Amino acid sequence: MFSDNEIKCATNGLSDSAKIGQGGYGAVYKGNLQDTEVAIKMLDPNGQQGIDEFLQEMEVLGQVRHPNLVKLIGACFKHRALVYEFLPRGSLGDCLRKNPRLLTWQMCTRIVYEICSALTFLHSIKPQPVVHGDLKPANVLLDTNFISKLADFGLCRFIPEGTTTVAFLDTKPKGTFDYIDPEFMRTGILTPGCDVYSFGVTILRLLTGMAALGIGTKVRSAYKEKSLMTMLDSTAGHWPADVSELLAYFGLKCCAKKRSPGLMKDIAVDLEEILAEIGR
Repeated sequence: MFSDNEIKCATNGLSDSAKIGQGGYGAVYKGNLQDTEVAIKMLDPNGQQGIDEFLQEMEVLGQVRHPNLVKLIGACFKHRALVYEFLPRGSLGDCLRKNPRLLTWQMCTRIVYEICSALTFLHSIKPQPVVHGDLKPANVLLDTNFISKLADFGLCRFIPEGTTTVAFLDTKPKGTFDYIDPEFMRTGILTPGCDVYSFGVTILRLLTGMAALGIGTKVRSAYKEKSLMTMLDSTAGHWPADVSELLAYFGLKCCAKKRSPGLMKDIAVDLEEILAEIGR
């Protein structure tokens, strides 16, 4: 745990010059603690996430470790601050907004694999799997080498042992609308499939560079009409047809109402083969 004074010193007294992000949860500051660059997320008491979400994120990231999950270093209760490793490339959402974009098709393919790996890990934790609940490009951070790490676990939930779902009691589900599983919107029941849907939208965004709203319908139409190549993000370079078609197929499968139980494993296996061929 970090003290109030340590947090203030690390952020120059929570100065605007140290602030690197702002969201519904509060602000994020870049700082230095114990000779290590860190990102410090300060939860706004009046923001979208309260003390329950703060404790939830601390509990989950304090217990689990995976190469594609952001590393929680510590916390400060007084400031409701969570201290993470600092990831200098910002978020995947930032990269998708930049012009020109920095991500090649090879990098996009690898990032899809890394997110898949992180989600498969979370959904397989025993005895209580974890559903992230708010997967979107803004919550995927990138290190110096553009290795992706899933972040922002404030809306995540443990699935009780012996079940496959958890009821989300809030009548207005939190998250970003364009990435929320319609089935979750309808029922308020959170399942690993909710993450899979969000993952599908993210795949299609990486593939096309398009905005999330309505992306599934647009890509599905192009896929059926065999005009997918006209929709691809050309700033990522020349997409090989087999890679783009496979990513589109998996993205659409993830967004479908009915999903096969082994879908995420299938995605991981196929992408491992592709990444081996292109040398990651």
